[in-house]
Amino acid sequence: MTTSNQSAVAAVPGMEWEPTAKWLRVAFGGQIIADTKRAYLLREDRRLPIYYIPQDDVRMDLMQPTDRRTNSRSRGEATYWTVAVNGATVENAAWAHPAPPEGAPGLRGYIAFEWDKMEAWFEENEEVYVHARDPHKHIEVLESTRHVRVVLGGQTVAESRHAVLLFEPNMLTRYYLPK
Repeated sequence: MTTSNQSAVAAVPGMEWEPTAKWLRVAFGGQIIADTKRAYLLREDRRLPIYYIPQDDVRMDLMQPTDRRTNSRSRGEATYWTVAVNGATVENAAWAHPAPPEGAPGLRGYIAFEWDKMEAWFEENEEVYVHARDPHKHIEVLESTRHVRVVLGGQTVAESRHAVLLFEPNMLTRYYLPK
């Protein structure tokens, strides 16, 4: 488990690719289609932040490749998928950059989703309604059911699945456990 907001990696001017300490889930068609604690956040000048999720943490059995391709000078060619779950379908709702250009962030092996085309997004246990939030511009306190264990000198001194996590700009994530 990542326990800190690790520093951003500058890929190209105006772009930052950084790990997020948040547990993310994406829902569509009444199912969780992506579930990860290993996501990255891509921040670019004059754009909303975008979560990229490791392909291994995405239900690829619910994704159908399409012929759509787009190209970005900073990210390279994007390939797209249609998401189909329980009879609900949304075309070109997910994309990946299989061969990002040299100097670009480590996008290979990660998938992004069109925020508004998904049914729901969760950061920890809280539904997020508008878009990924920039971790460098505000403080967040989120309830979580992730397993948190505190070990001191080889002994477990605290353990909970009901923690509250504090995310602050440029600070380690802090975990508050009930007494």
